[in-house]
Amino acid sequence: MSSLLIQIFGFMLVTFLLGLLLGWLVWRYGSSANQSPETEIEFWRSNLEQCRFKLSNEQNKVEVLREEKANLKRRLEAFGK
Repeated sequence: MSSLLIQIFGFMLVTFLLGLLLGWLVWRYGSSANQSPETEIEFWRSNLEQCRFKLSNEQNKVEVLREEKANLKRRLEAFGK
C-alpha cells in the first residue's frame, strides 16, 4: 500500500515539474515576448488603418442604401397618388 502511494506521489511530482517547465517555456519564449514595442505599435497601426478602411467602405454602402430607400419611398408615394 505504501509503495503505491509513493508511486502516485512520484508521478504527481514529475507531472508538476513538467507543467512548471512547460509553463515557464511558454511564458519566456511566447510570441509577444519576442516583439519589440515598435513592432507591436506598427501592428496596431496597420490594424487601425484596416479598420478605418472597412469603416469607410461600410459608410459608403450605408449612404447608397439610404439613397435607394429615398428613391423607393418617392416612387411608392408617387404610385399611391
